[in-house]
Amino acid sequence: MKWLLLGYALVFMFCRVQGQTEPMVFKVFCFPSDKVPIIDGDTHDWNIVPPDYSIGIDQMTEDEGKYSESDKSTLDIQVKIGWSAGQNRLYFLYEVYDNYWSFTRDDINVDIFEVVVDGDRSGGPFIDKFYPFKDITKEEAWDLFHGRHAQNYHIYTPPKKDDWCMYWGPQKWLKEKPYSNYAYKYDFKEGESGKLTLEFYITPFDYASPKGSKFSVGSDLYENKLIGLCWAVIDYDNSEGKAKDGFWNLSRHHTMYGNADELRTFRLMPLETNKN
Repeated sequence: MKWLLLGYALVFMFCRVQGQTEPMVFKVFCFPSDKVPIIDGDTHDWNIVPPDYSIGIDQMTEDEGKYSESDKSTLDIQVKIGWSAGQNRLYFLYEVYDNYWSFTRDDINVDIFEVVVDGDRSGGPFIDKFYPFKDITKEEAWDLFHGRHAQNYHIYTPPKKDDWCMYWGPQKWLKEKPYSNYAYKYDFKEGESGKLTLEFYITPFDYASPKGSKFSVGSDLYENKLIGLCWAVIDYDNSEGKAKDGFWNLSRHHTMYGNADELRTFRLMPLETNKN
């Protein structure tokens, strides 16, 4: 009996620690319809969001084994997410300090904020290499499967040649207005340190067709709905792009980028009636 009670105590302590360090459900702030953020890179619209909605680098892990813990003197991340009733949009405020910004290469080996959303929390794989049937080519899987029920955005930080992101899938229309919009604020050059502010929204789809929105099904966003959502920060610390400095992930699974089972759970919160 003594050992049984000890076992229960250890399980209870473990669950408490897990609950404190890795919440099961994150919160998405509900903006009143007359206070929806203007996408201009100015953070004043987000002042009404309480501090407990902010998700920082302390809640992420570097899952390629380069760092056992974060060092905010080299990389510091804060993310807030919002929604508004009657809209099919998720709003993001991404604020990050980096001691070395890498963004001038022509390929995607640059600093990136990778966002994955599963608007109906249906789960499952959604990229070509995870397609369950192996009797077709990768190109066919790309057209038939990739990005349909969950979406992945590789967002350049800062933008490259007037392009703000690589949408990973054939549904390129998702990274254009009115389905997304973005604004940056920064004053550093390649290789310098500094802070970047990125404000944007994306439109989640339960089914996103390469043919366009008329052939697609948008996600229905409503109060207390649970959605799948996650992000990673891919950090490069040299202009040659030869060495990735870190892959900081909100998920505890590296392959969340292509498997919606591995995203984190977020709740679309009701209006906070005490907010002005």
